[in-house]
Amino acid sequence: MGDACKHDRQELARRARGGRKTRTSSFSGKAPTKWHPTSLRHPADGEPFTEDNCWTFVAEAIEAGAPVEEMVLKKPAGKRGFVLKLPGHDGVMIYVKLQLLAEVVLGRSFHESTVHDEDE
Repeated sequence: MGDACKHDRQELARRARGGRKTRTSSFSGKAPTKWHPTSLRHPADGEPFTEDNCWTFVAEAIEAGAPVEEMVLKKPAGKRGFVLKLPGHDGVMIYVKLQLLAEVVLGRSFHESTVHDEDE
């Protein structure tokens, strides 16, 4: 679908920064997640990501102009999602998938990027 529009980028960053009232990574059968920030290390200091600082990392990347690709999700079918591939620690690429819901941003994926990312 191409690059996310300015409004969607702003909403993703705002909600990612907004705390637990505007962001979640809760798993459901209709919108499964693979959200594992603590398994990766932050590129700035090599320390493991936390549930909170991974969201700041994503917001900062969006605000700094990182590519945000809009895509069509498989679950729930036809809904919009947004993908970022961000440089992590020691050359690891971090795959991030987000979905804008009515009031929150849903973190669908945060893990090391693999060739199978598109299958999620």
